[in-house]
Amino acid sequence: MNSLSSSGRKPVIHIGMPKTATKTLQWRLFSHHSEVLYLGRFDGPQFRKHYQALDCCRDATVQKVMKQIAYDQIFHPDLDECRRLLSQVLLESKEKNLVPVWSWESYSTDVLSKRRVRASNLKRVFGEATILMVLRNPLMLLESAYFQQLKRDNVSPKLKFGSHPYYQSIDDWLQSGFQGEVLTHLQYGQTVQAYTEQFGIDNVHVFLFEDLVKDEPAFFRRICSVMQIDPEEGVRLIQGERDNERWTVRQLKILQGIVDSPIRTSLFRITPHTWRLKWLELEAFGTPLHPGEKARAQISDKWKREIFEAVEPGNRWLEQHFGLPLKEYGYWGEGS
Repeated sequence: MNSLSSSGRKPVIHIGMPKTATKTLQWRLFSHHSEVLYLGRFDGPQFRKHYQALDCCRDATVQKVMKQIAYDQIFHPDLDECRRLLSQVLLESKEKNLVPVWSWESYSTDVLSKRRVRASNLKRVFGEATILMVLRNPLMLLESAYFQQLKRDNVSPKLKFGSHPYYQSIDDWLQSGFQGEVLTHLQYGQTVQAYTEQFGIDNVHVFLFEDLVKDEPAFFRRICSVMQIDPEEGVRLIQGERDNERWTVRQLKILQGIVDSPIRTSLFRITPHTWRLKWLELEAFGTPLHPGEKARAQISDKWKREIFEAVEPGNRWLEQHFGLPLKEYGYWGEGS
């Protein structure tokens, strides 16, 4: 198979996951590093005006390729057309000796059948590529995803006028979505396996969010080294940056007070987006206005068992093929 990188630097495909410093990678590293030609996703507040109409892709050409191989025509893409279009885009990377980077976290969270097809489509279009994926302890991942949904369904600019305030316990959230959105978060092992089958195990690099927490500069240096870009520039770009921060205990207390009061609920429904942010003491893009203790949500033992059972096959496969210290970081339940 011909490779788009045959006369340029090897492309990098970052496939998520959510809540694993994805925004920092996309908004700070990929989009600003001097050795990278970043193709998407440009969805941060600093990019929104220019890229929103392009589905957060770099330009209309990349958007067209993305729709074919990942969304609208995913099962019947015109691969010859996609390769032709992408070759045009990558001329800049070859002329300037840049690393093309394709980053989209939903590649790791949609239904498994689509994830596998996307991996195949990417292989058939790019040929050779380096695959990056960051994993996170499944309990911590789901807790973070839960708070992300509270933010999304209460203060997103896309909410319709009259939308109810949204709140439910994390156990209720798990109950209502376990066979849907929740389960896709837990099939990270199957996602890595799909990309390993397409691109080969030597081209797939799996990182752990817990290593970032332990030593942030070392974590991003490793990312940059795998991408074959200057690690020290990468560390400078992300130093001190915190994107998409979790709510504090204060936001959760305010929200619970709104939901518990019929009068406040009614007022919240008719409150414009900007006023909702003020009511919940948030900045323009949903970040807490004041520092405080991070909100936490305790998952019950019943749901912990369900979660660990769901991740067990993937964990075993990852440990066998990548030697990751998943037990050390609590990816397994007691007695595993």
